Amino acid sequence: MAAEERIRKNIEDILQNHTQEIRTIEYQIDAEKSALEADLEEIRARVFPSVRYDTIRVQSSNDPDAKMIRMMEAIERRQKRSERAIAPLEERKRQIETVYQHVLCLDAKSKCVLLTLYYPKRTYEEAAEALEVDVSTIARRRNAAIASLVNRLKMSENESLHRKTGKAVRI
Repeated sequence: MAAEERIRKNIEDILQNHTQEIRTIEYQIDAEKSALEADLEEIRARVFPSVRYDTIRVQSSNDPDAKMIRMMEAIERRQKRSERAIAPLEERKRQIETVYQHVLCLDAKSKCVLLTLYYPKRTYEEAAEALEVDVSTIARRRNAAIASLVNRLKMSENESLHRKTGKAVRI
């Protein structure tokens, strides 16, 4: 039962906040990529500073390749740090997309209620008006639709874990 409750809470969170969360995730990924590019430029600039021809340069290292190796190692470390920062964001984005795909696979009534309520987000009254039904019908259908989603995602999660052929998207 704990797995079902966890899945249910996550589904409800995704349905309520998917638009803002996707926007935030994309912003954070873009910011991380920009920071990575800036850091890579700075790392490269340490090895290849701008050349000034009016000053006399002296070879400071007896191993000129050592600077290049340190630069490549620094670049690799920074890229891995960026990948570690982006990976959980991409995973959450996949979870949000998975919930949407499962919403589209529900029966017609469940799909209509969830799409009307959450894509874009509306109040129960607005959804009831759009679907021309009573607010209590919206609430009842929403609860049934979320129960169906929980079952679909729980089965999907179990199948993914059993196959182990690819990376399981955990909800």
